[in-house]
This record gives sequence, C-alpha cells and structure tokens, in this order.
Amino acid sequence: MSKAANIYSDNSHDSSSSVKRSAVTRKRRSTAKAKGRTAPWWLSFLIVTSIFGMLLISINFRAFTAARDEADLNTQLAGRIQNLMDENLALQEEIHSLKTDPKVIERESRRIGLGFQHEKVPVPAN
Repeated sequence: MSKAANIYSDNSHDSSSSVKRSAVTRKRRSTAKAKGRTAPWWLSFLIVTSIFGMLLISINFRAFTAARDEADLNTQLAGRIQNLMDENLALQEEIHSLKTDPKVIERESRRIGLGFQHEKVPVPAN
C-alpha cells in the first residue's frame, strides 16, 4: 500500500505502524529538543568564572577603597601631630624664656600692667 492509502486505511495493523511511527517521531523530536537545550561545557565554565571574577573585583575594590581612606586619614593625622608637636615645642621655649630671661619677664609684666622696676628708690634717712 502506498502512504496515501495508509492514511485512509482502517486496518488495525496499519494503525499500529502509524502509532509506532508517531512514537519514533516524538522520540526524535524530544532528543532534538534535548540536544538543542544543552549548552556546551565551556559556557557553564565561563558563567561561573565571570561570576567569581565579578565577586573578586568587587571585594578587592572595596578593600582598596578602605585602604586608601585609611592612608588619607593617616596622612591627615600625621600632619596634625606634627603641628601639635611644633606648637608644644614653641610653648616649652616660651615657658623657659619666661622663667630665665629678665627682659622677657619685664616685657610680659608691662604687657599685663605690672610695673617692673630695677631701680632702687632712695629713702630719706633722718
């Protein structure tokens, strides 16, 4: 029988062969779909590697930013410490000169309103 005759035939034997054929075509289609859906192994590797790379970059960028901020803060604090040490040294020199130098003592006493006299006042003797 021809294929056209098989289509219109009511033979049960022929229908079983058409069932077999339809099962075979379904199987072929499912294997074709399964083959189409599978991705190559390198694509999965590429996706995992790129996710790992992005994670690594974001962690390192955050750490680099924190380290840079710490370095900037360290530089600022070192500058402030140096300024305070210079100011402390100047104050220590001023304290030493106020304790030992008579000219500085006289100048400061006049500045605050105390008259500093080195002269002796003659007292009349009777």
